Amino acid sequence: MNRQSNAFSLMIDDPIDATPVAAPLGFNELYRFFRRRWLLICLIATLTVILAAMLLSSVTPRYTATAELTLIDQRQQTTPITDLLSGVPLSRQLVEQEITTMNSKAFMINVVKTLGIDESSPIINSEAAPSLPRRVISRIKGFVGSILAPSRPEPAVENEEQTAEDDAVVGAEEMTPSQAEAFRGLAEDIRLYGPAADKLASNLNIAQRGNGYVIEVSSTSDDPNTAAQIANVTATEYARFSLDIRGQSIEDQVQLLSARVEDLGRDLARAENSVVDFQEQSVGADNDSVNLLNQQLQDLFRRLVEVRSEILRAEARHDLIEEIIQESGALKASEFQNSPILIQLRSQLSSRRIELSRASEQFGPNSGQVSAILANSERIEEEIEIETQRIVAELATEAEVGHATARLIEREIDALEETVISRSRSMVELGNLRRIADANRIAYEQFLNLATESAQYRALQQPTIRVLSYAEVPESPSSPRSLMTIAVAGLAGLIIGVSVAILLEILNNRIQTVGQLRRVSGLPVIGSFSRIRAFNPFARHKKSDVYHAAGGRHLLSEARKTALFLTSSLDRDSGTILVTSAVEGEGRTAVSIAIATALALDGESVLLVKSGSDEANFGSGGTSEGEPTAFSMPITSKTGYDYLQFPDQLNSSEGGHLRRKINEFLEDLSSTYNYIIIAAPPVLSSGGGLGFVKESDAVVLATKWNATAEQTVESCVERLRDLGTKNMYMVLTMVNRRKEAQYEYRGFKNTQVART
Repeated sequence: MNRQSNAFSLMIDDPIDATPVAAPLGFNELYRFFRRRWLLICLIATLTVILAAMLLSSVTPRYTATAELTLIDQRQQTTPITDLLSGVPLSRQLVEQEITTMNSKAFMINVVKTLGIDESSPIINSEAAPSLPRRVISRIKGFVGSILAPSRPEPAVENEEQTAEDDAVVGAEEMTPSQAEAFRGLAEDIRLYGPAADKLASNLNIAQRGNGYVIEVSSTSDDPNTAAQIANVTATEYARFSLDIRGQSIEDQVQLLSARVEDLGRDLARAENSVVDFQEQSVGADNDSVNLLNQQLQDLFRRLVEVRSEILRAEARHDLIEEIIQESGALKASEFQNSPILIQLRSQLSSRRIELSRASEQFGPNSGQVSAILANSERIEEEIEIETQRIVAELATEAEVGHATARLIEREIDALEETVISRSRSMVELGNLRRIADANRIAYEQFLNLATESAQYRALQQPTIRVLSYAEVPESPSSPRSLMTIAVAGLAGLIIGVSVAILLEILNNRIQTVGQLRRVSGLPVIGSFSRIRAFNPFARHKKSDVYHAAGGRHLLSEARKTALFLTSSLDRDSGTILVTSAVEGEGRTAVSIAIATALALDGESVLLVKSGSDEANFGSGGTSEGEPTAFSMPITSKTGYDYLQFPDQLNSSEGGHLRRKINEFLEDLSSTYNYIIIAAPPVLSSGGGLGFVKESDAVVLATKWNATAEQTVESCVERLRDLGTKNMYMVLTMVNRRKEAQYEYRGFKNTQVART
């Protein structure tokens, strides 16, 4: 056979190795999943529906009768302040209040009395015994609960009558005689009719219909007549019960309002007397007096500002004159004063200076006239200095007087402020007293009006609820709802079936695709072989031939591709090919025979060696009969290859010595045959074929489709790699082509080679 290039060998690899990458949760993945598991899902859904139908057949039908009550809201004309304060519409408050009253034990006791029943009456004990599945589930729950629940000491059992009486006595000690009597009566009713009322309440459903004022009273029972009777009695009894409750409530309200009006009248009288007494004690505690005091305060503040301004001006002039005197003298300081005396003295001093200048020019600087003028000038300067000092002293005195005046004004302001504060406090206290009196007056008037209206309403009391429609005897049961239950069971079965299918997919670790085998082993997958049911290579009849086996032509076509790859991967036109598997039953012998047949049909000289024994003789159908020995001459098969079989002593204690002899024997035969194909025992279950690994040019591992676990393949490959094995390849065997497409991508069949 001509040698092909490595590139060509990759191109002729099995098409399923070129699996396109798809999204992990794409439509194709879901389609293949449901295609594989639809039968399991449908089976589980069907079983669930059947089980639900069986449970429904064991359930006793229940009938529901409904009576309707309508409320009369007599407070619809009131202001919406109640809605604003409570945050709940008044109509809804009224309906919820009525529903709560109807669900109370006190009302249920009245219904029980009207019906004339007790705890053992069949009317409220009409529920049939639970079905067998429910009883089993209840017992299981009780058993598990008894195990998980912590042990608790049992309480001491006391006489129920004595306990109820003691509770009534304890509660009655803090009540009025009438309230205590009512409380004792209620305790007695609870003791006698409480259990029956609880059972009756469990059979009733009281709810608002829509958002209106209609209340539905629904009763459920095994008997339709009983259901209608309970609903009608409950509706009729509540109309009377509601009227009695409202009458008692109005009576209590009138008494409470009357007592409250008396208390508010006394509080109002005390508040008004307090206002009058305080006005007599606080003279001038009015607005006019306070306004007059405020006006006086404003005048004093203006005077204080004026005085402080004058003080600032006097101190400023004083400081300025003192500074000029210290720096330039009193004569220089007099120039900044507007005093008439200083103006006259400065005029005289100026005239003397003019005369001095003239006398000095006329008589000389040392003349008597000049001396007289100088003496007169010095006298004038002394007068200017004296006048300046007087002005300074006058300014200081003016500042001191201003400070004294300011202090006096401040004391007057403080006194007036204390007076204003005192009168303001009196006015505030008087205002508080007046507000208290006004609030007491308003409360008194409101409670007086409420008490009057309540007394009138007591005389004109009307029911606030009436029966809108009585319950009719139901003709069909309300439960169980068979169609809905079956539908829910079917949906639950589908969910359970899908969940089980997903769990099986997750737990399934068997090799199903070529891509999965390549990923797990890390080795090239050079082919896959279809499943041939009627082919037995060891049988003594015509179907032992590949040609005549069912699907034999397909097997040869697949073997030709695998053989072409193997011969192309070898670096010479001959070699030894080892075919093995991880465990027994993976089709290694069939793969060996198929590859040997394909090579023989292509004109190659092939020797097929089988290591170990089988149930039938390996050489059946050959030219000679009898069982060949380990070192006998090869026998030629019908398809053209030679074969021989070694005994199964390869796994015994003498197997190592025997393998060496077999290897020497095969080396002698390698000069006669182009290819020697060894069908070795499994690697993991036997290990007898490991002795031929190093003498082989290529190793082919056969893996059974949808049967071999991923861990098995990984262990086998790791064991061979530990021996340093090279040129290892994988093949899938016994592939069910019809089911293979359920695990592959869409259009996988189009990649397969057309078979004839």
